[in-house]
This record gives sequence, C-alpha cells and structure tokens, in this order.
Amino acid sequence: MQLIAFPDTFTELADVELIDGYFASQFYCDSDAEHQRLWFMILVALSYHQRQGHTCLVVDVLANTRLFEDAQSESKGWLFPAQPVLNEAVERAMSQCNYNDALCYEQGRLYTLRYWQFENDIASALSARIARIAPEPAHYERLRPIWPILFPATGAMLQDWQQIATAAALQQRFTIINGGPGTGKTYTVTRLLLALQCMNSLSLNIQLAAPTGKAAQRMNESVSHALGQLQADLPPDLISSVSTDAVTVHRLLGISRYGVQTRHHAQSPLNCDVLIIDEASMVDTALMARIVRALPEHAALILVGDADQLPAVESGNVLEALINDQRNDEVSEPLSAHLKKLNPRLPALAISNQARDYVQTLKVSQRFSGDLSVVARGIRQGEADEAMAGISCLAALPDDIMAASDGVSMVSPDKFESGLSVMAKQCFSAIAQSKSVTEALAAMQTCRWLTSTRRGPLGVEQLNLNIEQALGVIAAGAVSRHYKGRPVMVTQNNYAQRLFNGDVGIIWPDENHQLKAWFETETGLRAVSLSRLPTVETVYAMTVHKSQGSEFARVLMILAPPLSSQMAALNTRELLYTGLTRAKRACMLIATTSQFTQVVNTRVQRHSGLASLMSQAGTK
Repeated sequence: MQLIAFPDTFTELADVELIDGYFASQFYCDSDAEHQRLWFMILVALSYHQRQGHTCLVVDVLANTRLFEDAQSESKGWLFPAQPVLNEAVERAMSQCNYNDALCYEQGRLYTLRYWQFENDIASALSARIARIAPEPAHYERLRPIWPILFPATGAMLQDWQQIATAAALQQRFTIINGGPGTGKTYTVTRLLLALQCMNSLSLNIQLAAPTGKAAQRMNESVSHALGQLQADLPPDLISSVSTDAVTVHRLLGISRYGVQTRHHAQSPLNCDVLIIDEASMVDTALMARIVRALPEHAALILVGDADQLPAVESGNVLEALINDQRNDEVSEPLSAHLKKLNPRLPALAISNQARDYVQTLKVSQRFSGDLSVVARGIRQGEADEAMAGISCLAALPDDIMAASDGVSMVSPDKFESGLSVMAKQCFSAIAQSKSVTEALAAMQTCRWLTSTRRGPLGVEQLNLNIEQALGVIAAGAVSRHYKGRPVMVTQNNYAQRLFNGDVGIIWPDENHQLKAWFETETGLRAVSLSRLPTVETVYAMTVHKSQGSEFARVLMILAPPLSSQMAALNTRELLYTGLTRAKRACMLIATTSQFTQVVNTRVQRHSGLASLMSQAGTK
C-alpha cells in the first residue's frame, strides 16, 4: 500500500486514523507542493467525516477552521484557508488528480463516488414515487363502510393526524409516517394496511420489515394486537389479508452476514406491492439505496419512525434528511379534496401548493405525558431550561429507586457511583427471585440502565460486571457465565434458531432444572438449549442504540463522561431523547446540570446532499 503522502503533516493531527492518511494519499495531484498538501488535508477531512457518519464533506465548513487539534497530545492540527482558496483547490484537483472518477464534487459537497451514487439512487427512486395517484370512485366505494370503523368520530372532532397520514399514503407511492413515542404510529400503520387491502380488493402483497430482529418482532406483535382490537368490527377476510410477518431488512434483501451483495436488486426485485419499514431512523444511506434498488417500479414505500431519535450507526441520517423540517400543517389541494371524500367532518387544513404530502408527522401523544413529555419536548427542541423545568434534581439517592415517584429526576454521577451496589440490588434482584420464567421476563421490563458507550467506568461492559458483582451472581474478577436469572441479548443473527441481533431473553431452568435461554415470541415462550444459543451478552445495562424500539417502566439513563473526543461526540441531544423516551413511567438521569445542558445543545449533524436532491425533485 502507498505510504502516507505528507507524514510530517499527518503526525500533527489528532483523532485521525491511518486509513484517513492512506485514503488521501491515493489521489495524487500533479501540482505544486502547497496545493498538493492542501488537497491531501481536504481528503483527510473527507475520510474523517465519512467515518463520523457524514456521506460527504461540505467544503465550506472547513474555511478558516483549525481541525484535528488537541492540546493534551500537543497535536497542532491544521488550519484550513478561506472559502475561495478551498473551492479553487478542490476544483483544480478534481481536474488533475489520479482516480478522480472515484470522487464527485457537486454544489460544494465532496463525495466518494459510492456515497454520491447512493444518495442519487435514493432521491431518484423516491422522487418518482411522490407524484399523486388519484383514487378511483370504486376505491372510495370500497373504503366508505370501513372508514368510520378505522377512525370513529369523536364529539370534539379534534384534528386527527393519524387519519390524515393514512389518507395521504393511499394516494402516493412514498410516504413517511413520523412521530414521537405514543403518537400512534402502530395504530396508523395497522389502519393503513387495512385500508390498502380494502381499497385494492384484498389483492396486495404487503411486506413489513424493520432494521433489526427485535424491531421486526415488536412490529409483528404491535400490529397483531391492533388487528385484534378491530377483529369484531371488520370482515374476517379483510383482517386475514393483513400480514403480520415482519422480517429484518437484511433478510428481506438477502444480504449475507459478511457481504454487501443482495439477492434482490434492480434485476431481481422484491415480490411486493407495498413495503413498510418500521424504525426507519435506524436505516443508513447504503441500506436505503439497496432497498429502493430492489423495489419493483410499481411498489409503494412507507417509512415509519421518529426522526428525533438517534440516526443509524453507519453513514447518513436518511429519515431526517427526507423530512428536512417539513411540517404537515398544510396540505395540497388534491389531498384536501381526498380527505373530504373520506371524512367530510375532519377539520380543514390550510392548502398550499408547497405542501409535501409525503411527510406526515403525528403530533399528539396518546400515552406519553406529564414530566416525561415536558422533558422530552425540551430536549427535542434544544431548550435545556425548558427540559430542566420538568426534572427533579435530587440531593441524594432515593431510599428505593423502584418505589420513587414517576417522572424525571437527576442525580450526580458521584452519588450514583457510591450507591451503585444498592441501586443494582433494588433494580434487578426481583428477576432472579421470580417464581417463574414468565414472571422473570416481566421483571426484566421494569427497569433498564442505559448508557452511551460500551467501554469505560460507566460503559455497558463495566456496568454489567458491577451489577453482577452487586447481585452476587459472580465472584469479583470472574468471567461472566450463565446463571439463573441472567438477562441476555443476542448479538448476531441466527436464522436457524430464529434469533436475531437485539433479541432479549433470560437464562432460566426448565422443568428438569436444566438452564436454558427463554425468549418471548408471538406464539408464547420458547426455550433454546444453551449449546445452540448464538453469541449473547449480559443486558442489565445496554447502550442507547441497542434500546431503540424497546420500552421499560423505569429507565436509568447515564450520561457517561467522555474519555476522548470521539466519545464526546456520542453524547448528543438525539441520544438523550432516545434514552429518555424508552421510559413509560420514570427516568433517572445520571448527570450534572451543566453536562445535561451541554448534551441538549449538541446535535447530530451529518452532512448530506439528500435533502437538497429531494427539494429539487419537489419543485419539478
């Protein structure tokens, strides 16, 4: 492999990896030394930004900025020049450097060709699907008898955002259903499934999918439960026409564990008429590109999620970019007319020819209220003072955290660490003391500790070890092993055992006193022999990323002090919001007020051109 081009410069940089230097060195430019060095540093910045989750480098953000500086390690970093010099350097290099066809410079954004292609494929596929397809009179006739059952009229007749989202998705082939916890996303999706099948005489092949096995299972359970509530009022053949067989996106596309090639693609598309993807905020740019490539041309795509949650681990923030701050307080004239045909009693919305009907945000939480709602709203809006108004700052740990008042409280990290052993016993002793595996699984849902990182004193690995030692299930310093009441999380997919990354279960003896791993499924409990169990880890504590799609009665949310600048980048508003909204009743934050304020003011901002591409499509 070619050596790093400017080692004297590269060794003065903090937070970079060797791959950044090797990447930048591949694109040699036949020009003067000063320009070559600047071009090298721009490419280092591109590689670094892609590793941080950006799909491109917005060159202007480098202007007059010193990056990769660290006083502790005495790294001087690099001061980038003014904007005109940067832009001229990139344009000059793009016309002269080796392998310039592997890069793309467009509207001030520098890409590797791979991510440029991903974003353009996504925008092309979705912009073709946002055009309105007018329902025919026969469609309205079929919908008329079931619409009042799906959306019963209320006396107050407040605005029904779930009904609007369902109606919008019936007249276009791309829709986003966005909403926070408790806003009725499953309620809306279930009614959309029924409406689509009714409108099309039960003929549609509708596929449900989610990014993880846990999210797919939860989708199945939620939709099945919602269908059960409507079963007595709707025709049996309509209920049975709705699939509750959600799968992971990777399994749907046929992506192997170690590869990137898919079994389904443009030449071998998926066999479906509608694809609905839940937890869409977890879908990264590369995966979304593969999804749209595999969609048949006629198929509709519906993305469901919460754009304020953490974005995908890999590059991109697709859901946020597609929404792009669009509000659905206004509708197009065709959608307004469509809504009147379905339900003339709905309060009218303002009409605008700028309305993006494909973005539908559910605004009213049906179950998330009180201080939890106040704090979540403040965090989401970046208003730390508003969020703090709903938080009780405790001078000492409660006598029993499991008996503490509902709502949101805050305790300093030093008090938490001194009382960790007592709190661990309060939160988790009930699991092993349960009288049955069913009771133990229920006890697991009463409390979960969440943190931003895997490593460090307050990372997942150390927390789980400390909790096990407090509970007396392992000796200090011993290697963790299976024991009665051990909560476990699967860390890799195993299709043979129907276990998927993120599935959570418990180690518990069977009737013959043999330890097995037990998992809740749609059809009941399932026991798996420990010899057939895929790789698992203890899960009293888990990362916020892994908690997405889960809910617990109580959450203890730890804002771990960053041990490096990369760890500091994890403590963001989105991470805090995601962790808090896993709680159904109460959340205790382990943080200082200054740390909390800093996190609320820190956003995940990923450079991307996808929002711009979709805006251009919307104006055509």
